[in-house]
Amino acid sequence: MSGSERTASAGGGESFGARVARFRTVNAWWTQIACYAASILSLIVAWQALGNSFGVLFVPFTTTMKQLWVMLYGGRLLPALWVSGELYLVTLVINIVLGVTLGLAVARSKLIAAAFEPYIYVLYATPTIALVPFVSVLFGFEFWPRVLVAVLISIFPILLGTAEGARSIPRQHLDVAAIFGSNERQLWRDVILPYVTPYAMSGIKQSIALTMVGTLVAEFFLNPDGVAALLLEGTTIVDTAWVLAVTVFVAALAVVLVGVGELVERYLVRWRHTAVG
Repeated sequence: MSGSERTASAGGGESFGARVARFRTVNAWWTQIACYAASILSLIVAWQALGNSFGVLFVPFTTTMKQLWVMLYGGRLLPALWVSGELYLVTLVINIVLGVTLGLAVARSKLIAAAFEPYIYVLYATPTIALVPFVSVLFGFEFWPRVLVAVLISIFPILLGTAEGARSIPRQHLDVAAIFGSNERQLWRDVILPYVTPYAMSGIKQSIALTMVGTLVAEFFLNPDGVAALLLEGTTIVDTAWVLAVTVFVAALAVVLVGVGELVERYLVRWRHTAVG
């Protein structure tokens, strides 16, 4: 009997590598949770250790959490979040509607692409903060100018992702639809939209986090209020725990929202996850 055969017989006919692979397959969800937990725990331990080494410039994790508790249940964080949340939701809805629509139009029409695509890439390459003074002079400092700044920061993942998806549809798919006599509405329903949806959802997940950034930038530079006002106040009074507490809360909220986007993607493109595992 060879060495490999003895190993297989000793393991009940299954090699060690096969057992490891089977364990990872059966316990994939728990393994992922354990990795997340270990990563977060390592970050907290490092944060706590560094926080005790820099004095007032950087506070420990426990101090930050105490400050966050105070701001949540006795302070101004939730009212500020309500103010910023309105700007965030309006921006995200505009990003999705305008980004998907314009992305499809640019990909499916050469005339629209020729007219608008150069400006899209110019705006994408331009630092949005450089445009804030022009926005404030032309439109003022109220709600909709802030929406405009936030959209310019966060719309491009959706727009470009959707356009890339629409342009990458295999010609064979369109030919098969034509052979079966599909009209324009059926072509969009059965071929174009299902193929583009994964690309659009990938862009939307990126835009969910970028919209948070765009919201804060718009609030910082155009009539600060909401969460940005809290960050500015904490910076002004040099309260590191205050600033870190708000930052951690915003980051955690962004992670939760991206997770919601992931669940929506899994629901809309169930076939994709079934195919790739």
